[in-house]
Amino acid sequence: MKRIVGAVCIMTALSSLAVTSFCARAQAQGPAQTEGPPAAQADTTNVPGQDNAQKDIVVSRAALALPSGHGVPQLYFTIKNTGATAHLLSGISSTACRHMIGHHADQEGTEATRDLFTHLALPAGMTLVFSAGGYNLLCFGASPDLHATQNVQVTFSFLGGSSQNVQVPVVASTTPAD
Repeated sequence: MKRIVGAVCIMTALSSLAVTSFCARAQAQGPAQTEGPPAAQADTTNVPGQDNAQKDIVVSRAALALPSGHGVPQLYFTIKNTGATAHLLSGISSTACRHMIGHHADQEGTEATRDLFTHLALPAGMTLVFSAGGYNLLCFGASPDLHATQNVQVTFSFLGGSSQNVQVPVVASTTPAD
């Protein structure tokens, strides 16, 4: 059952942000008891309409903000799907961070928040803004050489296997660290 839910969730998440939340909860519950042979794994590398997501997605206003004092760097950005097809963001990583997780400045962190950027639907024509005071990414295990005025590579990965590398400026934070 879990594998079937996962396959259905991957396909339907492209049409609804609410479905991604349901899918994340269903997948987090663990394997369901099933009879008979296991269902086939969903092929997430050959999804119709998803092979060129990187061409439709525009990332702008990105910055990796260093904390003033103690804390972890935070990644802010705007992402727009300029295409006619919904796409699914399947991950964000950076050479400057060992691990990145989702975060909301005013809410308690949950598994769904931490994993937000591993299954985020990007509807056609939609612009999403991730900024200070809202949802953003925390950069854990930041490189000790990280400093303001440099650029770091951030990779945005999409369902279907495509990805986009973005050079992101590192800036000194103007907001208090969380």
